[in-house]
Amino acid sequence: MIERVYADGVDTVYIGELTGVLETHWFVEVNAKTHNFWAFRKFVDRLACTAEEYGISIEVQSEAWTSQECPQCGSTDRTTRHQDTLTCPCGFEGHADLTASQTFLERQTEQEVRLMARPVRFEWDDHDWSGQPHPHDSPKEVRTDRCTIETDGKVASGETA
Repeated sequence: MIERVYADGVDTVYIGELTGVLETHWFVEVNAKTHNFWAFRKFVDRLACTAEEYGISIEVQSEAWTSQECPQCGSTDRTTRHQDTLTCPCGFEGHADLTASQTFLERQTEQEVRLMARPVRFEWDDHDWSGQPHPHDSPKEVRTDRCTIETDGKVASGETA
């Protein structure tokens, strides 16, 4: 990963601050999953050590309210999140996690956010992995790329397919 961002000319990698996340998730299933992979500080330290070899800095920053902030009008109290979709009365509709990633990055830097990876969700269905294009309709299949159509060079532009 570090070689990739170095090749792309990135000089700082920003990571969302996750301190306290274990204390805020009280659901048994969520806590079990979280504890199975939790080594955040170790990951950040290792990433910083590797990044230092390439002259790349690692900064851990708060990501508070990024998943509720409308990228068009800046509102956090009027937005609504339903599953993967963030909507705002100003007319914005986009993928909530992509919007949060864009908002987080824009808070850290003055540069325009470049295109990001599109999220895709795969589910085991009919004894086969369903992906796009899928050969049949599946009630479990949910596409998550409604707002990632490249229209103005920015991700989560608010337009839907």
